[in-house]
Amino acid sequence: MRIPTTEPDTAPFADYFTGRAPVMSEPTVDTEHVSTKSWGVRTFLTLEENTPVEDAIALIQSAYTDLAANVEGLAHATLLIGWNGTGPAGEDLYTAIDVDLVRPRSELDFQCERLRVATGLNQGAIDTVRIPLETDEAIAISHIEADSLPADAVLAPPAAADGTALAYEDRLGIGSTSLTISATSDVDLSGVPLDAVLAALPGGAEDPSREPIVTLDAVGPGYADGLPTIDIYEQDLTLDEAEPILRAFDGAEGPHAIRLQVASPPDSEMRFLLTDGTLTADPSWHTAEEEMADLLGRL
Repeated sequence: MRIPTTEPDTAPFADYFTGRAPVMSEPTVDTEHVSTKSWGVRTFLTLEENTPVEDAIALIQSAYTDLAANVEGLAHATLLIGWNGTGPAGEDLYTAIDVDLVRPRSELDFQCERLRVATGLNQGAIDTVRIPLETDEAIAISHIEADSLPADAVLAPPAAADGTALAYEDRLGIGSTSLTISATSDVDLSGVPLDAVLAALPGGAEDPSREPIVTLDAVGPGYADGLPTIDIYEQDLTLDEAEPILRAFDGAEGPHAIRLQVASPPDSEMRFLLTDGTLTADPSWHTAEEEMADLLGRL
């Protein structure tokens, strides 16, 4: 029978951050019994309002060095850091980053670089920036609800300073439409006619069950050889409703693939490809073929 190792002492972590600028309140430190042979420590930190990003980064980097002896033998020593502030247009803004002091310094520095880049995106419409612990998870952005697409929607986001590609997930509420943009710095989505597409969607004000949900994805594998895809669903569109939406894409630069949830045939979708500005039916899709041909003939 394996005997669990001794629960780690959390006092060094609590003592280190208590009263240390820019930490605003006493830290909360929890232990986690990861396995019979290992423990982890989580330290929750709330920073002062409007803490500059570089001050938060300096705190993280100092902790990595100063607590090196205390994290030895731990499965993880995670810092979960967040703070409130005011954005460039006076909007409420929440910023958060998770880092693990056990992992290599290069990973911690990459997390800090992701924080620098992401917080630099805000032009006044972003209300949350979150850097998740795992570096292969997308930087999470959310926007203040608006009636039109904000200028700082994440369509052509930057890479890291050394050129490393960064992935982003941006969540927006545009009128009655829920829009999610999964973007990456090595794919430019600025040519996607989102303004025209959003304007063409039937409104969900009278029937909340028809509030549109739109996803624009340049990160996931999608269904079209991994190329950028847009999905429009929760609408059950008629052909007359789908026509102006499809027309908005005609002649556009992207995305490569378009999926529309339609009312007829029941519970089905239409799939189109956009190549060099020309719309065609997806040849690999054999549902609603007559309806797709009808729609393309209207353009």
